[in-house]
Formats: sequence, structure tokens, C-alpha cells
Amino acid sequence: VFCVGCNRRRHTNTVTVKKRKSAEVRRHDIIEAAMEIIRHEGVARLTTRSLALAVGIAQPTLFLHFGNKSHVLIALVDTIQERLQKEMAGLGLERMTPLAQLKAVIRAHLNFIQQQPGIPRLLFSEELQSGDPAFRDRMNALVQYFLDFIARLIGAAQAQGEIRPDIVPQQNACILIAAVQGLAFRWVLSDQRFVLSEQSDAVITALISGWAPRN
Repeated sequence: VFCVGCNRRRHTNTVTVKKRKSAEVRRHDIIEAAMEIIRHEGVARLTTRSLALAVGIAQPTLFLHFGNKSHVLIALVDTIQERLQKEMAGLGLERMTPLAQLKAVIRAHLNFIQQQPGIPRLLFSEELQSGDPAFRDRMNALVQYFLDFIARLIGAAQAQGEIRPDIVPQQNACILIAAVQGLAFRWVLSDQRFVLSEQSDAVITALISGWAPRN
């Protein structure tokens, strides 16, 4: 039996799903455009006007997806973390020793930054230092996530006898990340004149190799 009411409800649901998918695609386009603006011009040049122009939409349409610039930056950090987690998941870490995992993660992290040049400019931006606290808190959460991840790998390597027991995992994870960030900062200042990912072995030799057990 043909049910007009039932058919109308099914049709309405279908239309709703299509609209939701369209909104998700639009948010993706906005985030990608924001990353490109930051990559080429810096965070200071990222405004709702410049972003709307880059995406090809009116500012009121942009505000339907993100209330202000800070909301865009927070969503951008969310996207960076999702991509970083996906990158780590694809390394096959479960087949490596903890020390090998640590070295692989540092290499992958530098390569990740190389492929996402807007990240260092976002990390060292004035917006992060004196902008919206919500954005600063979200970025801090991302850094803390990676810091904890590195600290766990150091602890696991210690348990396997690959790293000396006197190395403090959280403290040395901070030092390792600071070295990576410093290298990324120099890469930005040099206008990307060297291959960032090729510097990973220098970081590993200078720091991680120095944590080896003493004979």
C-alpha cells in the first residue's frame, strides 16, 4: 500500500542528510582555506573576511559554521590532532621495540610538520600568546597529548632496558619536543630552505642516543 505520509517523511529525512553532508564539506573547505592562509601569510592575516573570500562565500555564511576567528583556529587544532593521530596509527608501531617506536615517531612528526607548513606559524603566533584563551587551551591540550605520548614511549623503553632508568620520562619528553619545535622554528625562519624531515636523525643522535644505558 502506498503511504503518502510515510513517503514524505522518508523524503524529508533524505534531504536533511544531504544538508548535513553539505555543511560538513563546507566546514572542511573553511578549515583547509584557513590553513593555507596561515601557511602563506601568517595567523595575523587570517580574518573572517579573508577566509570568506578564500572559500568563495559571504561572511554571514561563514558565521553559520564558525562564530568567529577563534572558533576556526580551535577547529584547525582539532583537525591537526586528528591527522597526527592518523599519521601515528599508520607507522606500524606495534611491530617495533619502544625505542624504535620513539625514533619512528620523531621522524614522522618532523615529516608531518614538513607536509603541514602552517603548523609552526600557528604554534609561534602572537594569536596563541595573547589571543583567545580558549584557543590557547586547545593548543596546549594538543601539545600535552603529544608530550604524554612521548613520555609513555620513553617509559616503555626504560622497562625494556633500552633507556637508562635515571632519565625522567616527562621531563625528557619536554626537552625532545622543545628540540623538535626549535628545529621547526629555524625551518620557518629560513623560508623552508632545508628539508625538515631530514634533520630527524640529528635530533635522535643528539638526544635519544644519549639516553642509552651506560656500559
